[in-house]
Amino acid sequence: MERVNLNRQVFDKQKFHDTVDTEFSELGVENQDLSFFDVNLATQEDFFTLYSKLFFEIPKEGNINSHTYLIKESTDFVGAQKRSSDIQALLDEIAELRRENLELRTEAIKKVVEENGGVLDIPESENNASLNTNSRTPSNPSLNIS
Repeated sequence: MERVNLNRQVFDKQKFHDTVDTEFSELGVENQDLSFFDVNLATQEDFFTLYSKLFFEIPKEGNINSHTYLIKESTDFVGAQKRSSDIQALLDEIAELRRENLELRTEAIKKVVEENGGVLDIPESENNASLNTNSRTPSNPSLNIS
């Protein structure tokens, strides 16, 4: 059997840390010098190229130069505020129709109860077997309204 000598080289721990950068960093990402950029010559394509490159460097919040600022300015330009007010008007109309529907249903129930001498008599069936008689809503036909 042949004998093999193995040699290993050991580094001084402090010298290793002084020599080798052990900090994490992103590969291939370089901070770009934009001082060469002439705003007067910029195109829409230039804007979106720069926006894509600088996306994660732009602060999320802030009154200017932030994603929040861009969203607000773009929303104002597109007119989302008008759409928002249109949506609110429709929501208000839905709420009013629901109130009217509730009033009509309540009046209909009262009329039926009055015609039956103050008691609403509904035969037991699969449709109303699960009604909660303690619930006092116009949609509950088992109400006793006086």
